[in-house]
Amino acid sequence: MVDYSQKKLFVANAGDSRCVMGAGGKCTPLSFDHKPEGQVEIDRITKCGSQIIDGRVDGNLNLTRALGDLKHKQKLNFTPEEQPITANPDTYEYEMPADLDFVFMGCDGVWERKTNEEMVAWIYERLGASKDKADLGEICADLLKNECLSPDHAQTGGLGCDNMTCILIVFAQ
Repeated sequence: MVDYSQKKLFVANAGDSRCVMGAGGKCTPLSFDHKPEGQVEIDRITKCGSQIIDGRVDGNLNLTRALGDLKHKQKLNFTPEEQPITANPDTYEYEMPADLDFVFMGCDGVWERKTNEEMVAWIYERLGASKDKADLGEICADLLKNECLSPDHAQTGGLGCDNMTCILIVFAQ
């Protein structure tokens, strides 16, 4: 959410979708993936009797927060926030920089192929000098079709075969 009166950005994240900001030509992560590696996530998962097997919660999901996935949210005597997989988001508040150019959000299928920094650089390249005239739908379509989607799943080892959704918001200066 953008609050122009306070000049703030508010971000909520649950799962492995991610949000980054491009400001003054630089990349700033605005959210962080929920994977079964962080101690907060490990503690919650094990406290309710689940385990991490081969980097996956109960050997199944490789994320620790998600909407849906109800079979991982049925531990008796535990609140929704205490379940092995929870929808409880992390929330962040950021000052909106004066040189804010864009915010980009994408689900995990988009981030399989590019790092935060690579994504921001790629978007800056596509926006060019006059971002107010850029076709954002075309930029997103090009990203998904030509940058993220695998031309051959055997060749890419499955990368580029996951679901892909993105949103690009460009700000006027």
